[in-house]
Amino acid sequence: MTRVVGVGRHRWRVTALLVLLTMLAGCQVSPYYASMERLGVSRGEVLAERVDAARDAQRRSQKALSSALSRLELALSASPSTFSREREALTEALETSRDAQRELAWRLEEADEAADAVFSQWREELDAYHDARYRELSEQQLARSRARYAELRDALGASRDQMQPLTATLDDAALLLKHEENARDMAALGDRVSLMGDEMATLTTRAERIDRETDALVEALHDVRQ
Repeated sequence: MTRVVGVGRHRWRVTALLVLLTMLAGCQVSPYYASMERLGVSRGEVLAERVDAARDAQRRSQKALSSALSRLELALSASPSTFSREREALTEALETSRDAQRELAWRLEEADEAADAVFSQWREELDAYHDARYRELSEQQLARSRARYAELRDALGASRDQMQPLTATLDDAALLLKHEENARDMAALGDRVSLMGDEMATLTTRAERIDRETDALVEALHDVRQ
């Protein structure tokens, strides 16, 4: 009987804890930003930091992918004494890129959440203006900032989407090299390296655009929303 009562109490506590966590999850955004604002950190600054963090994750994942491609090229032309070393370096670079790509995914989610908080608050504050001219000016600034964020978000998302199939191809190449050293002499794999090089060049161009758009958005957020 004591065992049954103990189990019942445990289940009740677990249920109560789950209910509490659900309630907190439903209202976690406002308390967080309220606390940050009491510390002197605006929502715009939070968004700027999160966008910058997403940009950094994108840079690291791209850099690691570029390193992996270089290692694959080296492995394909390596001597028997250095082949294993280059193959292991390829595997390590791919793992680093995958970690950064996973980080980029959740960094983008965080940025989206902050963007929603910033732009929602900004929109609500428009009604506080007494002068229609000032309201219109703020509304135009809001539209520009929202458009800048949308463009940057699209560029970061496109970069992540482009890296995924490239990573998969490099994964296949690494697996092939792991099980068959003679695969490094296969012409088909060598031809694929050239195509992947073209894809990396496209990623580099997109990264340069991301850098420009990130800098512009961060500057705008600091100038307007502090």
